[in-house]
Amino acid sequence: MRIFTLQHKSFAIAVLQIHRMLKHLLTLWQKYFGKSKDNLPIDKPTEANLKRWACSEWIEYQAWLFHHGFLTLHDWQQLRDNALSWQKRPLISIITPVFNTQPIYLQECIYSVQTQAYPDWEMCLVDDGSDNADTIDCLQTLVAQDARLHLHRFPNNQGICHATNQALAMARGEYIAFLDHDDRLAPDALYQVVKTVRNYPDTDIIYSDRDTLSPTGFRFMHLFKPDWAPETLLSGNYLFHLMVYRRALLEQLGGVRVSREGSQDYDLILRAAEKKPQVQHIPKVLYHWRQHEQSVALEHNVKEYAYIAGIQALIDALERRGLPGNVSENKALWRGHYRIRLKPPPPDTYHVLQLSTLQDYAIQINQAFERDMENDYLVILGPSVQTVDDDALTELVSWLQIPEVGMVTGKVLDTKGNLLHAGLVQRPEGVPLAVYAGYPENTPGYMAVTAIVRNVSTPHPACCVLKRHLWQRLEGLNNDYRGPHALLDFALRALTIGTRIVYTPFARFTANDWQRPETWDETDQQRFIEQWITWLKQGDPYYNPYLTLELVDMGLNNDQL
Repeated sequence: MRIFTLQHKSFAIAVLQIHRMLKHLLTLWQKYFGKSKDNLPIDKPTEANLKRWACSEWIEYQAWLFHHGFLTLHDWQQLRDNALSWQKRPLISIITPVFNTQPIYLQECIYSVQTQAYPDWEMCLVDDGSDNADTIDCLQTLVAQDARLHLHRFPNNQGICHATNQALAMARGEYIAFLDHDDRLAPDALYQVVKTVRNYPDTDIIYSDRDTLSPTGFRFMHLFKPDWAPETLLSGNYLFHLMVYRRALLEQLGGVRVSREGSQDYDLILRAAEKKPQVQHIPKVLYHWRQHEQSVALEHNVKEYAYIAGIQALIDALERRGLPGNVSENKALWRGHYRIRLKPPPPDTYHVLQLSTLQDYAIQINQAFERDMENDYLVILGPSVQTVDDDALTELVSWLQIPEVGMVTGKVLDTKGNLLHAGLVQRPEGVPLAVYAGYPENTPGYMAVTAIVRNVSTPHPACCVLKRHLWQRLEGLNNDYRGPHALLDFALRALTIGTRIVYTPFARFTANDWQRPETWDETDQQRFIEQWITWLKQGDPYYNPYLTLELVDMGLNNDQL
């Protein structure tokens, strides 16, 4: 539980006062929005808007924004000057389908593009047969004032997929950024995108962190995402937004599929993932997703068809990948989360090793593989670890049918039904963080981490399954380790060769004798740190650097404030 001091209370009062002042500023801003001297196109944000855009409804997030999300006009100008100094500046095409958008939202959306610190962009707007006169007038007025805005109008509503593909056909940029008609880009969004491309020229896909705009226009509900995680993607589209694709990849994919209307962006990234793209995550909040009466962000039942299309997109993905299984919505979570049940492998393909101790861990595992040369997989259960459900073992093993997955770990509960293990996060001090340990099992956690199938950097040594092929390729576990760190070392070696590791909450286990990572062998801990210091300092790729490593609740990292 977080404790708020008198300082927090004073800060809260100050935020309320700022909100009152900003309401007045918002009225003035709406009145004069989009007007510039001598009718020149808008090219720079105002200081007032930059300040307004850094305001949150959440006190803790507001403090974070002041330190990490506030861009002054001076900061913006420095970014613009830096961008202008780059010899190669790729054109970025922003594609935005429009349909009966409220002018105030549409104006702010376009304004957030016009005021980008990176100057080389075009915006491809497709009006999908709007019959709202205010929307049409707003679009025509703004496009007439700025040659960087390109507009195509459909006489009748064709649907977002047709509109998106039309915008893609209009685009000339090397990279394509997707922006919804009522959302907003951060002022440095395209700057950060191009900076990433400059650092990683082979990049095919870029995504960033995001937050949400409340109906009153203030920021909240941040999503600080992990790095590229293909199995996490099978539980829902954690990537959107901001999404940027290399245009050549989108052309190869044929744009979005009309048959998957409503989840066309999810279907697109699932198909793109099968092309083995180079994906970069920018751990910055570069996109603000608006919440209002008709948005999926606010009312999940407004677009029922979107979730049906999401299920079908996953069914398609399994068929393309040759993975037999079925798909349903994850009923334990809010909508937009899915559960895949892969067909279990035959029972004679795996062997269960029940450990009586975690000491001599590497020796026990290596000997088990050497003794039993017939089975493809070895399930490892620690002292007192038992299955809760009949299908726990088959659920655990089933994910190893994905060729790139070499290890899988499950959920472990104590005798009271509280979480012991729902995924580990590696920390620089060599002691992993067990997220949400001690919380009730029905706690989904931040981004639903306890309740979805997702990628992790290491399995738990007392509840996992390993592929024999991986064990052979890595020449076994390192016997120099005396305890569970032997598996952490094995897992990081696996990551370095491109193998992935999966946590599934649907493989449920219980334990009454559980060793917390803090109690593991200290000599092993030091060996692990020395061997993996560079990797550990870079941070766990499946955990965002702006989230705390001190508490299990995945709150904001206050050490950076």
